[in-house]
Amino acid sequence: MNLSKSLEEIEGESWGHPTFNSYVVRESHRLRKVPLRELTAENLRFLIGQSLSLEYTVPIAINMLEKNILASGNRYIGDLLSTVAQVEEAFWQNNPELNNRLVEIKIEVESTVETLNEVLANLGAREFK
Repeated sequence: MNLSKSLEEIEGESWGHPTFNSYVVRESHRLRKVPLRELTAENLRFLIGQSLSLEYTVPIAINMLEKNILASGNRYIGDLLSTVAQVEEAFWQNNPELNNRLVEIKIEVESTVETLNEVLANLGAREFK
């Protein structure tokens, strides 16, 4: 995948100017013109949440999550992972290699949560003076 190209360039389809004046429509049109390498966690969260160009946006999001499982857009810590996890089942069935990578991320999250719970339990047992 050529990350210097935009979704419009890769898909060979220009949506033109938005015909409806809503944030979702305007932002969808705008992000289709952004080179893939410039998409932020928030941009990916938005595009994936709208089920747009998943074959391109999900792999980039998974790359980002493999580097930082808590990669975040503008909503809350970990919102990118939450959005990716909500992608429809058919996508994962058609992309087993991406599904496997998401499962690995899930295992890492579970391990991190377990470790954090132990640390927090130990903190609770201490008396601070």
